[in-house]
Amino acid sequence: MNKLLLLLLFPIVCFAQVDSTDIIVKQMMEQQKIVGLSLAIIKNGKAIVNKGYGLANAELEVPVDSKTVIRLGSISKQFFTTAILKLMEEGVLSIDDSVHRFFPDAPETWRPIIIKHLMSHTSGLQREGPAYDNNKIQPDIDIIKSAYSLPLVFKPGEKFQYCNLGYFMLAEIITRASGMPWQDYIHKALFVPAGMLNSYVTDFYQIIPRRANGYMHYKDSLINATAMYAIRPSGGFLSTSSDMIKWEQAMRDKKIILKKASWEKLWQPHIKTSDKADSKEYYGLGWFVEEYKGHPLVQHGGANIGFRSVFAHFVNDGLSIIILTNTDEANPRTIANKLADYYFSK
Repeated sequence: MNKLLLLLLFPIVCFAQVDSTDIIVKQMMEQQKIVGLSLAIIKNGKAIVNKGYGLANAELEVPVDSKTVIRLGSISKQFFTTAILKLMEEGVLSIDDSVHRFFPDAPETWRPIIIKHLMSHTSGLQREGPAYDNNKIQPDIDIIKSAYSLPLVFKPGEKFQYCNLGYFMLAEIITRASGMPWQDYIHKALFVPAGMLNSYVTDFYQIIPRRANGYMHYKDSLINATAMYAIRPSGGFLSTSSDMIKWEQAMRDKKIILKKASWEKLWQPHIKTSDKADSKEYYGLGWFVEEYKGHPLVQHGGANIGFRSVFAHFVNDGLSIIILTNTDEANPRTIANKLADYYFSK
C-alpha cells in the first residue's frame, strides 16, 4: 500500500519541484522587469531544468526557450582562459610567459606582466583600452596599443583589479599562438568537442537563428537596448542554455578539451578580490572563487548593454545554475541565490 501511495504521489512531487522553480523565477522577473530569461539547472550531472521564460523578441512576441541565443557577457572569460590552457597543453605558450613575447613593441613597464596576470586580473593595466568604442568595429590590437601610453595602476601581481583590456590581450595572444582568429580557435578547440553548436561570436551583423533582442528601460517605458557593434573579447560570445549545459558537463567531467590538472587550474584561488581580512572571495583564472552561505562556489556574471547573465557552480553540492537574460536592469545573481536557497533546502 505504501509503495502504491508513493507511486501516486511521485508525479505531484515532481510537479511541485518544477512549479516552485517557476514561481521563484517569475516573481523575480516581475520584480526586476525582465523581458526574457533562459534557465538551466544541473544537479549531480543531470539537467533538471532547461527552459525559457518571457520573450526573446517583445515586438514579435517570440518566447524564450532552451535554444534561444543570448549574449553571455563576461561569462565568456572562462572560454578565453580555457583556450589559453589548451594552447599551453599544445606546447605553444606558457601562462608564465611575459606579454612581451606576443607584444614586443609594448612599453618596457609591461615586461613584468605575464599571461597569468591577464587571466587573473592582476596585471596592473587600466580596466579598458581608451580606443574602445561600442559603435566602432576595429582590430583588437588597436585597442591594446591605445593603452601603451598609460601608466600601470599597480605593480603586476600585487592585487586584483578587474581588467577587460587584459582579455583583449588574451584574445590577441590566442590569435597569434594558434594562427587563426580567436573566435575560430575557441569554436574548434572548445565548442566543437563539447557539442556546443549554437554558440557564436557577438557579431551584430551576422544572421543568427533564434537570437534574442536586448532591452532596457527608459523612464517607465521598455525600449530596445543600445546596439553594440564592436566585438569585445572580454564578453565575446552568444550561447543558449542548452549549449551551456554541455559546457558545464565538459567542465565537470574533465575528460575532454583539457587534461584534469588544467581544468582544476581554472578554479584555484589565485588572488583575493578584497582587502578585507575576513574576505573569502578570490579570483581564479576566468572565475570568481568564493562561498555562498557556507557553500563553496565558483561563479561569473556577465553584462553587455541589454543583457545580464550568471553561471554559478556550487562545488560540493553538485549544483549549477545558469541564467541568461535580455534585459539591462536584470540582476541574475540574486535569482541564482534564491534558486540555490530553494535547492539547498530540499
